[in-house]
Amino acid sequence: MQAAVLLAGCLIVVLNYTLLAPALPVIMHEMSVDEPTVQWLTSVYAMVEAIIIPMNAFLLGRFSVRKLFTGAFVLFTVGSFAAAVAPTFSLLLVARVLQAMATGVAMPMVWTLLLLMAPKENRGVLMGLVGVVISFAPAIGPPASGAIIDAFGWRSLFFIVSGISVAVIVFTLALLKNRDGFERTSFDAPSMVLSSFGMFFLLYGLSTFTSTETPWLSALLMVAGIVLLGVFVRRQGKLEVPMLRVETLKTRRFRNAIIVCCLLEGALIAVDVLLPLFLQNSLGQTPTATGLIMAPAALAGAVTGVVAGRVFDKRGVRRIVLVGAVLLEGSAIALCLCGAGTWVVLVAGIYCIETIGWQCVSTPTNTWGINSLPNEIIQHGNAVMSTLMQVGASFGTAALVSLTAFGPLVVGTSDAAAATLAGYHVAFVGTAILLGVVALVLLVGVRNKAGDDGEQG
Repeated sequence: MQAAVLLAGCLIVVLNYTLLAPALPVIMHEMSVDEPTVQWLTSVYAMVEAIIIPMNAFLLGRFSVRKLFTGAFVLFTVGSFAAAVAPTFSLLLVARVLQAMATGVAMPMVWTLLLLMAPKENRGVLMGLVGVVISFAPAIGPPASGAIIDAFGWRSLFFIVSGISVAVIVFTLALLKNRDGFERTSFDAPSMVLSSFGMFFLLYGLSTFTSTETPWLSALLMVAGIVLLGVFVRRQGKLEVPMLRVETLKTRRFRNAIIVCCLLEGALIAVDVLLPLFLQNSLGQTPTATGLIMAPAALAGAVTGVVAGRVFDKRGVRRIVLVGAVLLEGSAIALCLCGAGTWVVLVAGIYCIETIGWQCVSTPTNTWGINSLPNEIIQHGNAVMSTLMQVGASFGTAALVSLTAFGPLVVGTSDAAAATLAGYHVAFVGTAILLGVVALVLLVGVRNKAGDDGEQG
């Protein structure tokens, strides 16, 4: 029952992220804001979540599990209700910040607690269930959101989320038990400042680099963010009890897992951005049709997550991730070959294969890496993993989506449609190359070695 409470919390925060997309045009019209402005409702959410995640190990060491999880969902409920009644866009944005802060606390907690609930040999199944939630929410979120908006208006989304969040709080108080053993880390104000501003500068620079009229400023912010995070890492090594144990990266298995997960996250988030654009701008599909074309992949991924977890527990990591790597690379190459006349059912099938491949690689690799760490510092490893995956997603999206600008250079004509299609092809080729790197790291660095837990180097 405790796992059910944690998974319910995970589902509502993931749903909250996907529910908003269909509401953005309505919010633009009602609150008289333009498209770049309204997009901040999603952009700021990701940035604030990434700033909070590195603090998770510190928070778990300072507060009991019940208090922290309950507090996160109290904050989430307040933010959701505030969003539902917000009279202005500025207040709506503040409400989304509150929701994101709660998500940054809750999501890493879910991963950490589920990992500690099971012995290492059974963790794959539990992590597979988290994969089901993460895959299933995008499948049901946008269609359900569209129907609710049409019937009751966009504010009803936040009222519904508020009600579900209250239910999560009630079940948390009734069923979730405290867990001891989390290291009490020190509160270090300089570390907090360095981590927060470093993540903000880096992610803001990445998210604006390809769309701003002053890319040099975005590049400068990225450099400043990297420098601040470098100082943060160095400071953690000097503190007697660090806020975040970045030395988890010295464990080879964990380090290899992070490399795979970060690259994979960057590639697949980019595809999730590029594929709807390709379907609508080059294949002429409507937004509703695009959602229907992509929905089967989410359902296939949800089923695969459970299967991949069981295979990982019984057979180890290598076999399942290599199968996933083949599926990922094959689907990426297939996308490169799609043209303006490609049958949409074929595109849906390719995306299904890609999502199945992602589930075969992501959760088993993540669990394999975390399993190399002692239970006493799993919360630190999970915070490091989650933070770097956010960076990987932002970097991959910025880099791969920007490749679409090379379309006109490839075709060498003034045909806008041909240039647009060529731009998507260039971006898909970039994705295939990145996934090829993922496959190489999996082939060389991810193996079923019984005695390498904690291997340094």
